[in-house]
Amino acid sequence: MPIEFNWALCSHRSGDGHQVVRKVPERPPTHEYLARVTRAAEEAGFANILVPTGTHCMDPWATSAALAPVTKKIKFLIAFRPGLASPTLIAQQVNTLDYLTGGRVSLNVVSGSTQVDLRRYGYDVPHDERYERTDEFLEVVKRLWEENGPVRFSGRFFHIEDGELFPPRGVCPAPDIFLAGASEVAKRVAVRHGDVHVFHAVEPEVVAEDVKEVRELAVQFGRERPMEFGIRHLVCVRETKEEARRAAERIVSESDVGANLKNWAEAVKQSDSVTQRRVTELAGRGDLWLNDTIYMGINHVRRGAGTMFVGTPDMVAGQIREYIDAGVSRFIMHGWPHLEEAEIFGRKVMPLLTGLAV
Repeated sequence: MPIEFNWALCSHRSGDGHQVVRKVPERPPTHEYLARVTRAAEEAGFANILVPTGTHCMDPWATSAALAPVTKKIKFLIAFRPGLASPTLIAQQVNTLDYLTGGRVSLNVVSGSTQVDLRRYGYDVPHDERYERTDEFLEVVKRLWEENGPVRFSGRFFHIEDGELFPPRGVCPAPDIFLAGASEVAKRVAVRHGDVHVFHAVEPEVVAEDVKEVRELAVQFGRERPMEFGIRHLVCVRETKEEARRAAERIVSESDVGANLKNWAEAVKQSDSVTQRRVTELAGRGDLWLNDTIYMGINHVRRGAGTMFVGTPDMVAGQIREYIDAGVSRFIMHGWPHLEEAEIFGRKVMPLLTGLAV
């Protein structure tokens, strides 16, 4: 299967700039600027742009709808939480946006998060129950997409009577479903409903073990189509190794840690996400440079993706090949600033990886 590269959008409170965190964004997330980033990702050759979710982000559905008319082909990998909406409503939103954009929607299903953010939404649910809800949610969504006639469903979390949608699924194929999570329950839900199982970029050998485990689980579940695997990571590409290292470390050292430290520390402390815990532990081993290319300093000023591939185009391409060898075919990334790093990666790194398949 071919290798796919995806970028991420800065549609959140921090906006964009040359630091991870600032009290006042260097580049606020205006429509004009977000459009520039999305077009740059499109021109660089990225297949999707991840539109994030959370109380610190703009609403991903409205953001995607606003940016679709100013782009031509890039898909919007919309992150959303199944616990916050009806499966029928989400299926309708996906169908509508897919219909109006000519099939440019992908889905990033976010079951986990921090309790801090979930409580802001009034959704305080234990870890495993969130994934159980996602399981039911996606079963309803898929039935709405696949079945002719009204859908009836009665489960633990959802009760649907005579479910029908306009617009219907139509001629567009169902969107790719990206499901993240390193816990056992997350892996089971991914095997049942996902197209791509996403991990944060821990060591390649650990990812390889995860891939092996999920593939074996897929056989047990009798899954017919092959499961794909993705990683979420960061990039900083420069002409020399020394220049890239200085740039990566400056992104962290010049960040306004005080503006975010309290929220970051509280969110990490209260997170029940296995994925977040793995990245945090990786960053806490002492040396923030795991090897010549992998830098973990970002995780000290923000939660989420914390593994950054740093170096020359050849170094970063080589690191990506290690993950390809581990079984990864989808890469979701960004750097700071989102605009320039997308352009650099598309111009300098992507040509080194053209034609690769796993």
